[in-house]
Amino acid sequence: MDTRLGYAQGAGPGGVKLWPAYLCFMIFGVLIPFSKPDYKFTTVIYSLLIAIVVGLMAINVLILVFNSGNAALRQTDGGFAREAVGTGMLFMIPFTVLAIIALAVLGWNAVMPFASAAITTAAATAGAEAMKRGAQGTKNVMIPTLVAMVLSTVWMMLTSILP
Repeated sequence: MDTRLGYAQGAGPGGVKLWPAYLCFMIFGVLIPFSKPDYKFTTVIYSLLIAIVVGLMAINVLILVFNSGNAALRQTDGGFAREAVGTGMLFMIPFTVLAIIALAVLGWNAVMPFASAAITTAAATAGAEAMKRGAQGTKNVMIPTLVAMVLSTVWMMLTSILP
């Protein structure tokens, strides 16, 4: 039995929504400045812009990786990459909720580790979803995980130099 996480009726080409992933990136972008002792409104804006750019890059690079690495599958099912990435990115939601709880309730300064874990887990899950749809090889999990690790490292470095 094939389960499609997050979609009760099964996801078709128009059924995959990427907005939950973008929303998670934006929430992380808003939370990061509040985890620092001093912040300004401009810091929140810069952090939000960086998060949106990283989110756009992460999703589009993963779709590009799946499409370029699986030409045969792309020709038979053109929307498999978008569907795999959309489904895999749903795994960012628990990490986002945990980051909110950690910051708001527990007072922890751990937003960026949750964001990094969210991106990496979501990318690896997207690779597993691509393999579930017929993609061949471990490259579908290893390359997205590497891309996610690089993007999360760049994101951490950019947020560390925020004013």
